Amino acid sequence: MSSHVPSAEPARTDEPFLRLLYRYLWPFACFRDVTRGQRLERQLNYRYNRAMRVHLPRFAFRWAFITCVLTAMGLAFARIAVPELVTAGIFASAVSAFTVSVVAMTAWCWLTRFPELY
Repeated sequence: MSSHVPSAEPARTDEPFLRLLYRYLWPFACFRDVTRGQRLERQLNYRYNRAMRVHLPRFAFRWAFITCVLTAMGLAFARIAVPELVTAGIFASAVSAFTVSVVAMTAWCWLTRFPELY
């Protein structure tokens, strides 16, 4: 008699780290384009996007956290002797991260408010 005992070792994937990081941070990769295709295909894509909307607040929170971290770094670098160009780059990155967070929450509100587009 042989019984299969699951190993304590976690399952390994062959996915590169940067691709995994991209999937973890970028919310719009898991949504479908609703502007292309026949009417039925657009309807199905919109329904798929509505089903996936539950993940958008989590992505928005991640990007809001990144915004807070970058803003704190920018404020810390502004206090010490760091070139202004570096500090400005950090603040520009914080604004970009905030923009992604706002767009994710706007998409979530849109998909929640309008149940059927077609």
